[in-house]
Amino acid sequence: MKKIIVLFAALLLCHVSSAATMKTETIVDQGLTRTYHIYIPDNLPADAPLVFILHGYGGTASSYVNNTSLSFKQLAEEYKMALCYPQATSDPKNKNGWNVYYPWQIGAMEVDDCEFICTLAKHLQATYNLSSKNVFLTGMSNGGEMCYLLAYRKAKEFAAIASMAGLTLVEMTKRHNFTDPIAFMEVHGTGDKTSLWEGDPENKGGWGAYIPVPIAVGAVAAANKCMYEETTELPQIKNRVTLRRYYGSPSGKEVHFYEVRNGGHNWATDSFDSCRAIMEFFKMNLVD
Repeated sequence: MKKIIVLFAALLLCHVSSAATMKTETIVDQGLTRTYHIYIPDNLPADAPLVFILHGYGGTASSYVNNTSLSFKQLAEEYKMALCYPQATSDPKNKNGWNVYYPWQIGAMEVDDCEFICTLAKHLQATYNLSSKNVFLTGMSNGGEMCYLLAYRKAKEFAAIASMAGLTLVEMTKRHNFTDPIAFMEVHGTGDKTSLWEGDPENKGGWGAYIPVPIAVGAVAAANKCMYEETTELPQIKNRVTLRRYYGSPSGKEVHFYEVRNGGHNWATDSFDSCRAIMEFFKMNLVD
């Protein structure tokens, strides 16, 4: 009888430990206590991939955690990847924002968010036995700008990066050059009124001068030395979506560019399964 009880307790422990978990944790980096949410899917294997999801300007990590229109948690169960939702700090405008060289951040915001994300990745790898090779990044708007900045500065730290409505600020191009190839993806609406498709070279919007989205994506493809372009029209649901695939790079790193015709400043989930497209892109770039 005692053996049966012990066996039952062991089985119960295994069941509890394998259940999906969402935790809110903190880490001290650059003298600041930073908060993040970590999602560990059910029965996640050892050495599993890690996906960072970055919120937009003025937003919160918790809003993405609780956003039912984003299917990342369900997809994490399917693709067996851990998710991390970091929280940005308050910037000089007293808004939650990633330091991507907006005019009011330059010279006034000391935190290096690129270093923070990379430090956090190493911490999570050690804490949760996650892969040191398969680290992925996605984010929208200000989070998308971080995607471009990390592609410039820390490409070797990521297996692939996917920006949603992100921009390349002119300040980024002045400070950095692409030094390493990176598998990169951009999803952008041509009708985006916040992150303009055609760019804002004169900084009329106040976010800082930035280059047109097609040129920004083309710069990544050129840096990767992609040789070919393939265009695919996705089945239309709401707005027409065109995928431009740049490939033939010596490194094998592709660039995927989803143009959402008349799409706005959002995740484009009403026009195609953008979250799954991101996770599929990450899956195709897994490192053995």
